[in-house]
This record gives sequence, C-alpha cells and structure tokens, in this order.
Amino acid sequence: MPELEIFDDGVKYTPPGNKNLYLANMKPYADEVSDVVGKKFMDWQVHSEAASGDARAEYLRLYLDTAGGGGEALRVFTTIQDVAAASAHGAHISLSLGTSGTVTGQGIAGRNTLHMPATALASNVTMAALQAEIWSDGSASDPGGSTILSFLRIVNAGHANGIADVDDDAAILDLQGFTSGAGNVFKTGAPTTLGASFRVRVGSTLYYVPLYTTQSAT
Repeated sequence: MPELEIFDDGVKYTPPGNKNLYLANMKPYADEVSDVVGKKFMDWQVHSEAASGDARAEYLRLYLDTAGGGGEALRVFTTIQDVAAASAHGAHISLSLGTSGTVTGQGIAGRNTLHMPATALASNVTMAALQAEIWSDGSASDPGGSTILSFLRIVNAGHANGIADVDDDAAILDLQGFTSGAGNVFKTGAPTTLGASFRVRVGSTLYYVPLYTTQSAT
C-alpha cells in the first residue's frame, strides 16, 4: 500500500514498490520564503523504465459532480511582487532529447486536447483546444507603447546552426485532418472579397495579413 507521511518541513510519499519521494517545503497555511539562487521549492524527479505505454510523472484529474460548479485540474500562477523581475513565466513546459534520444511517434512540448462527447452539445457554448488570453486587471491597465505585446509569440531560438536549420524546415502552422471543400475549415483556391486584416510582427517590422469575407468560388 502507498504511504503518506507529513512532517514539519515536507511530505514523504512512498508508492508501492518504489523509492521514497520527498516533497520539501510543503507547509500548510504558510508561505515558504528563500533567498537561495535557483531554488526549486518542490523537486520531483522520477524515471520510467517501461518498454511500452505512457508514463506520467504526475497525473491530476478533476471530476465536477455537481451542476453549477467549475474549476481546473491544475491552476498555475506566478505573481511578480512590487519589484522589477528579470524574466517570469506563468508556466514553462519543455520536451528535450538526449544525445542519442529520438521519438518514433509524436514529440510535442505542449499538448492541449479538447474531448468532444459522443453527443450533440448545447448551443451558445464557447469551446476551444487552446485559449491565449490577455487579462486587464483594471481601468488603468495599459501595456505601454514600449512593450512588445502579442497574443501568440513564436520564437526560433538556441544555437545559431540549429536556428538556421529550423528556419529552413519549420512551418508557422501545421494543419492535419482537414479536407478541402466548400464550407470546410480549409479550401483551396484564392478568394476575391477582401474584408479585413490582422497585424503580425516579424522581427521589429509590422505586417498585415489579409482576411477575406468569402471562400473561393472554385
């Protein structure tokens, strides 16, 4: 049977047949404060030696059992106090490969899956697999003219040699599972009725992507 022990400075979890996992600084009702450079307030490192199946270092699942309720299986929140931070992210998810590591299927650093139930959904429901949101906290919220602000930021970074190779091979969008046709998400052919545009930034230069009000007639 798994065993959970609570101490003043942390929690020790002993899963069946595995070594102890110690979660440091898991003090209830109190903020842990440290000035140690690069400190990891909670460090959980595990290894999977399974030859098949999907291993998960942590699995969280929330069931909403009562009408009117809501929530998230995981809420991650970083707050910059009244200081000037160097860099900050609400969450940082990475997928890396060892020197000889490879992937025979998909290698995706971040995956969001919206499961559609096997039934028709009610109308007037907003659903998406990904939402990029900028939230203004109050009437004085203003990013300022000097701020480089966007809803999506796509960066080609790292070693210069790799950057050049990625630049040769990568696409901004990769659409799979769509069939060209009238009324579909994707349709071949050039439409003619230009109705609007949206702004993008490439480097420091602004460009405007045209939007058409109708699909191609051919």
